[in-house]
Amino acid sequence: MSIYNLKYMIEEGKNQMSIVCIGDSITFGFRVCKTESWVSVLSKKIKENIINKGIPGNTTAEMKERFEKDVVEFKPSKVLIMGGTNDVFLKTSINDILKNIDIMVEICGKNKFVPIILTPLPVKDDIVEKTWFKDRDYKDVNNHLGKLRELLVEYGKKKNIEVIDVGTILASNGKIKEYFLDDGIHVSKEIHNEIAKVIVNSNIVQYS
Repeated sequence: MSIYNLKYMIEEGKNQMSIVCIGDSITFGFRVCKTESWVSVLSKKIKENIINKGIPGNTTAEMKERFEKDVVEFKPSKVLIMGGTNDVFLKTSINDILKNIDIMVEICGKNKFVPIILTPLPVKDDIVEKTWFKDRDYKDVNNHLGKLRELLVEYGKKKNIEVIDVGTILASNGKIKEYFLDDGIHVSKEIHNEIAKVIVNSNIVQYS
């Protein structure tokens, strides 16, 4: 195969990619099988092609820094952005998290991609305090995550962009409590299925 043909195939692949999902370990599908991540589950339910650009441990600042390489180069029609949990763990201000997300949204606008924000999940504070940073008050972490979710919803209304409040939906229906993994942060395949279901029910993607 010639270099020209190879480059053509790569470009065609990028042009066919309709959705890029950028985020942290929840998007990546940390500690579940690759086929069980919400991105993989979603890919089986919709017509649009989808690519997973979740990286465990990523903050919104790190997502912003790799946005050009991991999102823009694929020229998607839609971008699903889910992050903020690691920022809150590291005591990044909610203001700074919103600024990072706003920059990613602005890049989407300049490139004519449709940005869609997914709010972060809560954590199970009574478990996570035993397995992660010992100097954190995880009830306070959950309060901050709740505030971040509220402000992201407000931000979406102000900017007229879609925000799917996944974190609040799963927290309010009680399902997430049963399906945290043993670190109190990451979730089982059941919750990944629920995340995909919430996205499909939002009608922002095309059904297969």
